[in-house]
Amino acid sequence: MILRRFLLACLITGLTACASVPQFSKKALNEAEDLFMHGKYNEAARLFTVLSGQASPNIKTELRLRAAAAMARSNLIAQARQTLADVSVNNRNRHQVFLYHLTLGHLAIAERTPEDIFIHLRQRPPSKTKRLYSAEYYKLRADAHTMLGKRLDTARELVKREIYLRNQDLKDQNQRAIWDALATLPTRDLQQYRTTPPPNTLSGWMHLVQIAKSYQLDPDKLKSEVRRWKRSYPKHPVDDDILSGLATRSISDVRHPKHIALILPLSSKYATAAEAVRDGFLAAYYSTTGHKVESIKVYDIGDDPSNVTDTYDKAISEGAQFVVGPLDKESVTRLKNEEPLPIPTLALNYAIEANESPTNLFQFGLSPEEEARQVAERTWLDGHVHAAVVVPNGPWGERVHHAFKERWELMGGQIVTNQSYDANLHDFSEPLKIMLDIDKSKLRYRKLSTTLKKSMKYTPRRRKDIDFIFLAAFPKQARAIRPQLKFFHATEIPVYSTSHIFTGNLNQEKDRDMDGMLFGDMPWVLAETTAHRSLRTDIERHITSAGNSFQRLYALGIDAFSILGALGPLRSYSYERYDGETGSLSLDEQQRIRRQLTWVRFRSGQPASLDRQ
Repeated sequence: MILRRFLLACLITGLTACASVPQFSKKALNEAEDLFMHGKYNEAARLFTVLSGQASPNIKTELRLRAAAAMARSNLIAQARQTLADVSVNNRNRHQVFLYHLTLGHLAIAERTPEDIFIHLRQRPPSKTKRLYSAEYYKLRADAHTMLGKRLDTARELVKREIYLRNQDLKDQNQRAIWDALATLPTRDLQQYRTTPPPNTLSGWMHLVQIAKSYQLDPDKLKSEVRRWKRSYPKHPVDDDILSGLATRSISDVRHPKHIALILPLSSKYATAAEAVRDGFLAAYYSTTGHKVESIKVYDIGDDPSNVTDTYDKAISEGAQFVVGPLDKESVTRLKNEEPLPIPTLALNYAIEANESPTNLFQFGLSPEEEARQVAERTWLDGHVHAAVVVPNGPWGERVHHAFKERWELMGGQIVTNQSYDANLHDFSEPLKIMLDIDKSKLRYRKLSTTLKKSMKYTPRRRKDIDFIFLAAFPKQARAIRPQLKFFHATEIPVYSTSHIFTGNLNQEKDRDMDGMLFGDMPWVLAETTAHRSLRTDIERHITSAGNSFQRLYALGIDAFSILGALGPLRSYSYERYDGETGSLSLDEQQRIRRQLTWVRFRSGQPASLDRQ
């Protein structure tokens, strides 16, 4: 009988690894809970289901609820709801009621409806609740806040969670999550929202992250401030590894090289873009004190990517200790294949293949593909599943579409329809009508009119299976496409895009047509519409014509210089971020610099921040 139940459970959950039948015991129950807490939901669902068939009635309900929660987190939502429907919860049993709502919370996470989590988890865990269930309660609430973009609240819930954790690995993961949540906030916000005095734990975290961000490139000051912090928060639970990572920084970890070579295609079709990068790089050099850079020598590789290796070797022979550049993708790829590179090099684009980089090669660029992937991640967190994609004809549109599609489908999203358009046209109604099935609506109207043999009032009806539209476009096209979507009764469909829809200069009259559209962009470009001013205030009067025309590349040049001292800490400490003009920057395992964009929405013709603490 038990074996029959077990095989049936395997069939219901669609899970494998059913070779043996575990017997109910406290050890088996603890194993199932341990699997759950470590995110191995498939295995946990299987084990909870099996054990529930062997347990006494008092424990069976709890195990069925746990199985349903694990199924939900395994994305087996239909099975989870069916299992939950078959459970009879005793409303007088506070523990069972709590677990029932906890399970609903897991379903809300799986279905990405974060507001529902706060409905299901309004009440705190009852007294004598198992530690792991209390930890789970606060983790669910933290995940909901993350989905809603409220990173400070995420950290607040994780601080509460840690009290209930006993496993050191889980504690380490929890502290990393607290740090990551707070590190995305600007230093100004960390200071502004730190209103509770020591020894408050959350305030301690905020203060420590603020110190780390403020003195990232000043090890002596960093050590001094960390020592002062420890006196204010002597019993703070922060892991010693994090503190020692901050307190043991040396000047060698953040030292700028004395002699830098800047390799750019200044006499090529990329000349104006290269000038913007050069001007931004030099502006950062002249506006920054204490870096001790003695020389920056600029090398022009012209229009031929094959020149890059000879130019690179020449720069080294003339004393370069660090190379920044080249700028175009083909030259970066050639340089990457010339491993090993003798000195540290920061390429200003990404190689064609995203495999492992040579030890001395860092890659940093403004990739439209990376922005498309961030659109996919943002829309997923916003609770969407069914996408429509609209991109321009040609290689650029294909690259952006592929990047979005790859990340979107990996996360479980679906592309319901996709259309391409000719960017040289002024009227994009035809691909939009096809995407929205407007022509089919007209056809149904004509058939009905013919059948009834009379004319009728008619309003075109669009398809209803689209959650959002991913639009890849530049300002001219976006300003035309958004009103046409409104004309086709698609006003309420959210439209997400990359930074390319915004010129970077405020033009409320023209951009008013894009009201409602959401996109991610860099702090430098959004400085006029957000609280972020930082370096821009200091050097605005010195920005060159190339810098004004190519603002984002100018900002890339600024960050390319400014981040040189931070590359060591970014490589050594996985939790480190650098707050740059192009975004919040981190380093991945392939030594590619990743940018976290600032999300905004067009309101009254100008970008308005969506950041929520």
